[in-house]
Amino acid sequence: MAIPIAKLIYFIFIFFFGYFLFLSVFYLFLAFLGFIEGRKRSWESQTEDYPLAYLASNAISVSIIMPARNEEGWIADALLSILNLNYPKFEVIIVDDGSQDQTLEIANKILELKPLDMPYVKHYKDGIIQTIFKSARYPNVTVISKDKGLKKAGAVNAGLNFARNEYVCVVDADTVLEQNALLKVMAHVGRNPDKIIGIGSYFGLSNDLKIKEGRILERHFSLNPLIAYQNLEYIRSFIGNRIGLSRYNAMPVVAGGFSMWRRDVLYELGGFSADFTCEDIEFTFRAHDYLVRNKDKDYRIVMLPYSVGWTEGPANVVSIISQRSRWQRVTNETVARYKYMMFNPRFGAFAFLTLPYFLLYEVFGVFFEIFGILCIGLGWVFGLLNLKIFLLFVLLMSLTQAITSIFSIFSFVRVQRLFPLYYIVYLMFLSLTEYLWYRWVISAAKLLGTYTFLRGVREHNQYKRAKRVK
Repeated sequence: MAIPIAKLIYFIFIFFFGYFLFLSVFYLFLAFLGFIEGRKRSWESQTEDYPLAYLASNAISVSIIMPARNEEGWIADALLSILNLNYPKFEVIIVDDGSQDQTLEIANKILELKPLDMPYVKHYKDGIIQTIFKSARYPNVTVISKDKGLKKAGAVNAGLNFARNEYVCVVDADTVLEQNALLKVMAHVGRNPDKIIGIGSYFGLSNDLKIKEGRILERHFSLNPLIAYQNLEYIRSFIGNRIGLSRYNAMPVVAGGFSMWRRDVLYELGGFSADFTCEDIEFTFRAHDYLVRNKDKDYRIVMLPYSVGWTEGPANVVSIISQRSRWQRVTNETVARYKYMMFNPRFGAFAFLTLPYFLLYEVFGVFFEIFGILCIGLGWVFGLLNLKIFLLFVLLMSLTQAITSIFSIFSFVRVQRLFPLYYIVYLMFLSLTEYLWYRWVISAAKLLGTYTFLRGVREHNQYKRAKRVK
């Protein structure tokens, strides 16, 4: 019986070797595309006349919507960072989504809120609004207090019912924006506002940054490996993945931490859906369907390499598993909902690049990884594979992950000088060790997310944050 089992183990080894080889080539392909696209965006930024864009009377107007629930630790800095933006035309709509802490009271201290009896048309499903406030200090700021319900999607939709400007920017209440964030993004939109309907850009983790009154004073990046690994993931995802896919109008998600959408498109698509665990990836998929239905207009969803802001990341293993399991759950929900796009020629690169990647890696990848390493490990334990082959397989997986990470880091630092040299070297070192433990934390989160998806859980559970020390 030993020979058939040995052949089975050998077959499994070849299968998973091919799987990882395919993914590695695909990742490198996307990283190369991201490098090219990032260089193009960098050149555009260097040739952009930002002072003129700021002073232009025809600057595109933006409605910034910030949904907030129990964000007393971050709401002040997040709000002040918006008020400090270098941009001539924007309004701010804060939606307090049934907070049980001091979120609304802190906003009131900054804004001096006054109740407003304001009629509005309810275009979107937003839940029950209790009170509408207007700022006595900042006339472009409106605050909406609503009952908790319909997840983050309902809170954003409440803001959409009051948004008046051409583009809508959704920002999380724990995100501190760079002063030139809106200026850089909208300068790119201004190049082709009739075509660009959605736009995202890079944002990193704010853990250990020194922030005061919405301004970043010192950029001390956390050396906590758990935080640094997340920064590495963000670089790999934003710079080595989404920018490359956006080159072919196939970007998978405009991340909810900072997302820009044209308001007429939001209206035509009915706003964000509370039927899914999270709202951002589902809406992006739905927008790609919209692109096909309006193919004659050549609409585009774009990803930029500029740093627009910084958001808090989970600081412990339990919190990151909670966050990533939710991300996995909504990924499964969205792929299941839009499976009809898969390999459908109508959807172009999105059908042949983005969706297969999501299915093979984001949905089923965790099972390939765990089952593959388990079978090969058992093969070594029972003497069917020697230790050298087992270690070489683990080394292969570690190196392929590291190569794509390092290539993405290289692409990232060419575009912007955010991280000091020591931190870049640290990230490169971590890329070599990621597969030894951090990858398996994420795999555990994905398994949990898949399990809750199969159970029909659709909650937007927010991980418990550590108390913020200022």
